Amino acid sequence: MTKTRLEAFSDGMFAIILTILVLELHVPELENSSFAAFSAGMIQLAPKFFAFLFSFFIIAIFWINHHAIIHHVHKVDTKLLWLNMGLLFFSSLFPFITAFIGDYMLNPFVVALYPLNMAFSSVMINALWKYAFVDTNLAPNTLTDEEKQARMKRDRMALYINLVSVVLAFIWVPITLTIMVVFPFAFVVPTLLGKKEKE
Repeated sequence: MTKTRLEAFSDGMFAIILTILVLELHVPELENSSFAAFSAGMIQLAPKFFAFLFSFFIIAIFWINHHAIIHHVHKVDTKLLWLNMGLLFFSSLFPFITAFIGDYMLNPFVVALYPLNMAFSSVMINALWKYAFVDTNLAPNTLTDEEKQARMKRDRMALYINLVSVVLAFIWVPITLTIMVVFPFAFVVPTLLGKKEKE
């Protein structure tokens, strides 16, 4: 099987997820046309907007990583398709969880859902990468053993941080919210800097 339909379907799904995400930003009802009413409406919208902004960034990270993986895949099989569907399934839950957190940002049960879904999504995309690059010949196996071990170690660390964040939500919600915001940058920024140094 070729990867063309896999790429097209996945890109379409990510586009739909982002569309649903922005649809959760409902226009606030303003009491009148004054600046005070406008400010009150924007303040009321702020939690949902920041939740949207963060989730847009997270989904973008998953899409970019997904693109980087599939770009190197030269053929697909049934297991790869199911791993891809698993990633898309958990990614499609982000709009619902984002809207939920936007309404109940201090509820530990609601907040814990986000890092939990992050953990599941990370497991799926890491399994997709490992199956294509390590377990099979679906993608060119040009990585050294050290590079593979470093990638899998980083993936395990990300999983543990997400799971710890779930537990911490029931101790003090702001800790989990802080980790959720800082954690993606801790992985993305070093990667970008590393690529810049290579150039």
